[in-house]
Amino acid sequence: MVKKLVLSAKKEHDVIKNVIRKLKVVPEIELILHDPTEDFLDLEDMQTQFGDVDLIITKVANDCSIDLLHFAKLYNIPTLHDVYTVLLCKNKVALDQAIRKIFDKHSGDLENFLLPRSWTQSLQNINRFKEWASPKLPIVLKSHYQHDKYNRFNFLVRKIDEIDKFCKIYSNFLYYNIYIQKFVESDGIERKIYVVGDKIYGTQRENPIYYWLREKPEKIDVETFKREKFEVSVDMQNLAKILAKGLNLRIFGFDLVKPLNQNKYYLIDLNDFPGFKGIKDIDNELADYLITYVNP
Repeated sequence: MVKKLVLSAKKEHDVIKNVIRKLKVVPEIELILHDPTEDFLDLEDMQTQFGDVDLIITKVANDCSIDLLHFAKLYNIPTLHDVYTVLLCKNKVALDQAIRKIFDKHSGDLENFLLPRSWTQSLQNINRFKEWASPKLPIVLKSHYQHDKYNRFNFLVRKIDEIDKFCKIYSNFLYYNIYIQKFVESDGIERKIYVVGDKIYGTQRENPIYYWLREKPEKIDVETFKREKFEVSVDMQNLAKILAKGLNLRIFGFDLVKPLNQNKYYLIDLNDFPGFKGIKDIDNELADYLITYVNP
């Protein structure tokens, strides 16, 4: 039986481009492509366009994909990740709280993992923010929402006057709450764990903050950072399974850093449907998983 599958993602993304190519030749799948950065949604005609599909999959690039998930929720259309899950992963503050709840519930199983202290705060009153931040340095300022690459930032503050530099570069964000993490002094390596169903992969690269501290570049393109495979430990696999169940995620990734003089790891970030850069043959794995998921 042929199943209608909607894939909402940027078509030119390296991995997605190959996944599309593989899904198009599967006889059991009728693939409907939606690029949230290019394709309009005709709100009056969405029922005609999407009402009879069997599954909607989103790799969110902006709110257009989330609009599609809201539609799916209204009309009981199955999705790989539902709108609540995606909105939770989009919002770093809400996601932080959800992960802390999971860590509390599974504290015995996750004793080798930690979460950085974190806050949410506005920079609208700069002097007030500086007074609040001074005893907490070093801290990392992060965008509250994470799906839109044009509105994302990670900014390390070690000295209080560096907040002025942040305010100059990111002036558009001074009237919004931002997400703040205590900076974890680490070994300088960022370990990225990727999950596709029951398969778990690991790559590692230099932490971009440590690269910036060493090289002081004007801009950083993390896509150029060399990645290498690393063996995902049993503890990390267990963490991945607990997060998958607790957050209702089937495809996702998260980042770990190892603090100095400790054998534990800090979880510093998590994304639904990440880019999977550096994972060999990941396009085949993703395509196979989606084919099996829509046609179990």
